[in-house]
Amino acid sequence: MHFVCLSTTLLKEEEIMRGTIPGARRQRRPHMAQMDNIKTWTGLPLEESIRMTEDRDKWRKYVNGVANPQIKDR
Repeated sequence: MHFVCLSTTLLKEEEIMRGTIPGARRQRRPHMAQMDNIKTWTGLPLEESIRMTEDRDKWRKYVNGVANPQIKDR
């Protein structure tokens, strides 16, 4: 059997076993933008987060509080 025929036959058998369609790719989840992540992590509107970053100390305290919430005793 010729090499091209052999490789084509094996490829078709593999596609049948996996249930895939030749040339089609699985659809992936869209990439999230960095700004979307900041909005999700901080829970603030994006404009407010940007304004807060202008004061480094304020931003650092806020991010530290979000990342490491304190458990308060009753």
